[in-house]
Amino acid sequence: MKKSTIILTSMLLVLLLAGFGYSADVKKGIHVGNAGAFTGDAAAPCMEIYNSAQIAVDEWNAKSGIQGVKIKQIMGDDAMDPAQGVNVAHKFVADKLMYGVVGPPMSHIAQATMKIYGAADLACITTAASKPSLTEQGYRHFFRVNARNDAHGWNCALFMKNYLHAKRVAIVNEKTAYNVNMAKETIAGLKKLGITDVLQETIVGGAKDYSSVLTKVKAFKPDVLFFVATTAPDQAIGVRQARELGIKAVFFGTEGAKDKKDFIAAAEGAAEGAYVYHFAPDIYAIAEAANYVKKYESTYEVLSGFGPPAYEAMNILLTAIDQAAADGNITRKEVVQQLHAIHNYKGILGFPVNFDKKGDLEGGATYFFKVVGNDFKQVAVMTGG
Repeated sequence: MKKSTIILTSMLLVLLLAGFGYSADVKKGIHVGNAGAFTGDAAAPCMEIYNSAQIAVDEWNAKSGIQGVKIKQIMGDDAMDPAQGVNVAHKFVADKLMYGVVGPPMSHIAQATMKIYGAADLACITTAASKPSLTEQGYRHFFRVNARNDAHGWNCALFMKNYLHAKRVAIVNEKTAYNVNMAKETIAGLKKLGITDVLQETIVGGAKDYSSVLTKVKAFKPDVLFFVATTAPDQAIGVRQARELGIKAVFFGTEGAKDKKDFIAAAEGAAEGAYVYHFAPDIYAIAEAANYVKKYESTYEVLSGFGPPAYEAMNILLTAIDQAAADGNITRKEVVQQLHAIHNYKGILGFPVNFDKKGDLEGGATYFFKVVGNDFKQVAVMTGG
């Protein structure tokens, strides 16, 4: 046999073993991945995601794991870079003991890795990636425990009109998949509600100075400034510079701004009275979450809101893996099938989790918070009505 033929045959074998066709004895081990930006400006929320998922893994392991096998969570750092996200996906797919992934939490990384995970039938449960098209491509392996941008955009438009009484809105969005789509969905919602005085400008995340764009915003004299950026540090710069320029508009940040340290504290008082939306509820108000909150805060820092959906997602993933492994053998395809069969999963988020046939969360909501002192106060919940 020619050397090239041997190499090709070996490569095909590796792909088959890594893919959905590979059936393994559960006793060989169970790995679960966690894909996210664990370095860079988004490290804080992503580490909250990882640590919360680890609490779930530790709880399962304390109860003998799955079929008596301890579960190992493996970190995959994409640093918010699609190329690194692709590397993480290939690493996870090549791991024969990997049966599911929590993440990626960002839409542009999920978009870049969708085909890789899908080809290997490796289940992914994102906690935050909200671009609608992610679940419109025909893949069955991708699930969300968060609502989509078409829901968030409409809800944000409703919030601006009904709660903030906006008539003129300035939208400043970063040039990434999630932010561009979120701006688009919100503008469509505003127009549907009859708010047509809308200014849209773009920024580059991590630029550290948004004064040139914010000067245009000031001249527009909006009632509301919707700052659609990914990370809390960028949001803090945005609100601080807006106040320094004398912009009187209500500052409205996206989910990335819900961080006490990197948004409220970093804004040095400028965030007071600002609003943010988020994909997760006020976890402190949910009785079922008390034990999780106690465990998290006794080991890590104060929760911002990114962790609870990750704890939920990991528990759902491990439930599916446990069911797939009931006969002692397991395949990735079985895990995906069990995730599609999840019905009314009751965890810590205050509502039963169900996935539709695309993998989207059924009945997802958007939660709105106001900065009051050094904390976020939930002021509204919207479900599209």
